[in-house]
Amino acid sequence: MQWWQERVGYQIYPKSFQDTNGDGIGDLQGIINHIPYLKRLGVGFVWLSPIYASPNVDNGYDISDYEAIDPQYGDLPQFDALVKAFHDNDLKLVMDLVPNHTSDQHPWFEAARQSKTNPYHDFYIWRDAKAGVPNNWTSIFGGSAWEYNEATDEYYLHIFAKQQPDLNWENPQVRLAIYQMIQWWINRGVDGFRLDAIIHLKKLQTFADVDDMDLAMRNVDGINLFLKELGDLFKQNNVMSVGEAMGAPVGDAKQWVSETNGYFNMIFQFNHTQLFEDGHKVPLSVPQLKTDLSQWQNALADDGWNALFIENHDLPRAVSTYGDDHDYWLESAKCLAAWYFLMRGTPFIYQGQELGMTNANFPRIDDYRDLETDHQYKDAIAGGISASDALAMIQATSRDNARTPMQWTPEANAGFTTGTPWIQANANYPLINAATQVDDDASAFNFYRTLIHLRATTPALIEGAYTLLDTPGDQVFAYTRTLGDEIYVIVANLSADTANFDFADDIAAYVKQLVLGNYIYKTEFLTSDVAKLILQPYEVAVYRVVR
Repeated sequence: MQWWQERVGYQIYPKSFQDTNGDGIGDLQGIINHIPYLKRLGVGFVWLSPIYASPNVDNGYDISDYEAIDPQYGDLPQFDALVKAFHDNDLKLVMDLVPNHTSDQHPWFEAARQSKTNPYHDFYIWRDAKAGVPNNWTSIFGGSAWEYNEATDEYYLHIFAKQQPDLNWENPQVRLAIYQMIQWWINRGVDGFRLDAIIHLKKLQTFADVDDMDLAMRNVDGINLFLKELGDLFKQNNVMSVGEAMGAPVGDAKQWVSETNGYFNMIFQFNHTQLFEDGHKVPLSVPQLKTDLSQWQNALADDGWNALFIENHDLPRAVSTYGDDHDYWLESAKCLAAWYFLMRGTPFIYQGQELGMTNANFPRIDDYRDLETDHQYKDAIAGGISASDALAMIQATSRDNARTPMQWTPEANAGFTTGTPWIQANANYPLINAATQVDDDASAFNFYRTLIHLRATTPALIEGAYTLLDTPGDQVFAYTRTLGDEIYVIVANLSADTANFDFADDIAAYVKQLVLGNYIYKTEFLTSDVAKLILQPYEVAVYRVVR
């Protein structure tokens, strides 16, 4: 097994993790200061969202210098100190890599936009403006994907914000520059990379109108050349790679992450996170979750590895999305943890998830800071939706739900800063925070801590085969992990009502030892004549089958 298979990952959004100088923005020293917290939790590697120099139009995903640290976070000597502190504490460091686009303030683009003859002009994607907007392509953030550049009388492509021009990966010089930059970070001690928007590198080269934007810029034929080159670089340097590949078809799973010839070690696929339609939250469908997650588990059962997650910096909080953050907040936090965590793959925890942090539900649109959220709100209003309904949509879906300050203490600003935070803390920080949980055996934090220890000490929960169990209805998600004679049963009731669960005959015939659960039980064992359970709302139970 590789280190990234045995360990648990923890994503840090540096801007919101810990501020040490009172400017309201998290920094590298804040991360270093909380290494003891990460060690106590038990994670084995940390993925940092971007800390590169940036105008921060899209919170760091618009990079103006790939080889500089944004001054709001620190500098390169502080980064080197962070790497050393991590490695001294047996923590691996994974950096966020953004190869699809740069900031419009990157020196490459500043040169490219001045003249068609500039060597950097072909680092980006241009179309002549004489016939008007080149095609009907739209940006992921809304509006046309083309922005006019007066100096050259051309349009440039941006599939995200207009301040994020797309790089032209058809140009070998672009690829060489990116590869050299990656090598530069590897030489500084980075252990791996998360690859942002990696599925978008290839664009439809006819630049024709499309009815579906996926045809123009998602997993376009020919992308394999770029992905293989990237993958080969990572393999040559023995660093971990995990690609953000929203929309990657499960039929291509092995092509992406086969252990023998896949591009990367893992990918984040988002089938199970699509719980919204036109900005509205839809009722959770457990049968759909079973299908979405199990198809990836099965596709990589004998070759490849899954990245397991229910939260990140682009998603609303899991307790508010999959669970019940009011009546069953703590039960939901623990249930969701064990439910996704014990499938086959590497679990990722997003900062604050281990505390059960919830959506912010800010009362005013002006409280939100995210560029995409602003576009979504304005589009909703323009489409005739009332301001109150548009705000309700944002409260459920905004990326800022995951970007509020980490809730360290019940003190002002959740202990995140002594200044004014760049975005306000969730109002529930006096109740939900690390200080009140780390020494509480019944807390969400210590449930995650126990879960991490259980996985680390149980080979079947790392290497074991995954099998979905047949559970009729729309409440229970249950599966087994099997390695040799060792079987573990994971049962989760993902609803606010009681639910029935029947053990299959070949499991019911044996004694079942409860090794982890979020409800108090009177007995530690279920005997061989117990075949049925009544699960409480958001109850999760992990049983070892004793044969």
